[in-house]
Amino acid sequence: MKLTGKEAQTINLGLLLQKSAESFGPEPFVTQAETGECLTYSEFNKLTNTIAHGISDLEIYDNEYVAIMLPNCIQFLASSYALKKIGAIEVAINNTFKGTSLARMINLTKCKKMITSSDYLQQLSDVMHNLDYLEQIIMTDDHTYASKMFNNKEVLPWSYIISDSDANLPCNFSDDETAVILFTSGTTGVSKGCDIPHRSSVRAAESMIEAFDLTGDDCVYSPYPLFHVGATQYDILPAMMVGGQAVIRQGFSLSNFWKDVCKYEATWFMSLGSVQQLIWSAPICTEETQHNLRFIWGTPLSVNHDEFEARFKLKLARGGGYGSTEAGGVALPLFDKSGAGKVLDRYEVAIVDDTDNPVQVGNPGELVIRSREPYIMASKYLGMPKETADAWRNSWFHTGDLAKLDDEGDLFWLSRMSERIRVKGEMVSAYEIEEGVFTHPSIEDCAVIGVPDGFGEECVKVFVTLKENTTLDINELRSFCQTIMSKFMNPTELEILDEMPRTQTGKPAKAELLDKHSTTS
Repeated sequence: MKLTGKEAQTINLGLLLQKSAESFGPEPFVTQAETGECLTYSEFNKLTNTIAHGISDLEIYDNEYVAIMLPNCIQFLASSYALKKIGAIEVAINNTFKGTSLARMINLTKCKKMITSSDYLQQLSDVMHNLDYLEQIIMTDDHTYASKMFNNKEVLPWSYIISDSDANLPCNFSDDETAVILFTSGTTGVSKGCDIPHRSSVRAAESMIEAFDLTGDDCVYSPYPLFHVGATQYDILPAMMVGGQAVIRQGFSLSNFWKDVCKYEATWFMSLGSVQQLIWSAPICTEETQHNLRFIWGTPLSVNHDEFEARFKLKLARGGGYGSTEAGGVALPLFDKSGAGKVLDRYEVAIVDDTDNPVQVGNPGELVIRSREPYIMASKYLGMPKETADAWRNSWFHTGDLAKLDDEGDLFWLSRMSERIRVKGEMVSAYEIEEGVFTHPSIEDCAVIGVPDGFGEECVKVFVTLKENTTLDINELRSFCQTIMSKFMNPTELEILDEMPRTQTGKPAKAELLDKHSTTS
């Protein structure tokens, strides 16, 4: 039984899991690559039920926000679906965030409860004095040290929320309700919390099933974070809906990729960021042709398509598709045509100029999107009415992406219009990096730009000027950034300027800085 079509369009995610367990009960569902631990659909559903009943005992109510800050693990996935079964709203915390960015993310939803592990105690300790609403912390591992560290919070062991009951729950709430808050860089500024309804996730997953004819015989290999839309909506949920398998790992590892793909007999894989380039550039190994992968799709990079397919004995999608946290899966990836892909009928897209007027077919402009079906897009940026109004102005969601449409209506993504930097598959906000650098007492001014990294993406370059009568060398600044920022936000290049070039409005002239980098590199 494939959970797609009309039934799937009107089902919440908690009930969808229960129906999958009824249909595919003894079949393997999720495997942890590091340990080989595997749960069937029935086992995973029962684990999720025990957590859901246990969490309910904490008096968590419908539409209450609960944060999850965990590595990729079965406990994360089960906790996520447990919240969906009781109608609570998951707040998926980017576990690489630190400092101001992390505190803002947690405070935005005013969540009182968090599920986490000892991996993140130091990050949380650094901002605990700024967490205005957090009251309870549930630890998936040893809670003893956390209890001493956070003596002003109630710290509970994992066993506290494991109920004796594994019975299914009613899950009788509408699919138009919010399922999760996923964070994105948005179009400008700081990370924004996208309010994602249950239906939006289901319809995004259906786009994958439609594009790749997924069945219960398929197994997706997913090393991407569970706080990211890619893993949750484009990998794991499609597998669940067709009775397939999902293999998760705590991050992409080139040395483990072919080993895992062969060991777990994966049949499809999404290559985010520069992963496709990394696989192509790696030395030839035996496993790369002794696998069951039938296709790879994702960010199209400058590798030879035909040579890639011939070397690895698989299909490589020429079109990478188009989707976003806010909009969902908008365009289907294509095997026989480059570009982003075929726009789905449930969406309406347009390419507009600076005044929101449509440009001629074939001309570049900003990609704007709206849905023909309700509740398949994020409804807002949580707690950010001004940013919401700006992004969804004139009845269209403005992506901040430069794109074009061809005569057949296919979408071609060209570049980013906003100040986002794609670093190893993560969309990084230049503003947040600048915000961090400015906390150093010697920094007078700071500007962050993305510069080419040689793999089809970007790396972060930081330009600073120093306050009068202060000194700071590059190594000291690099060390400071590593201390206060997530790893993927850390600058690869830094430069100290005598004077910051500026625009007529007094802002750092980033175009001039980019030209400066290009002429000196």
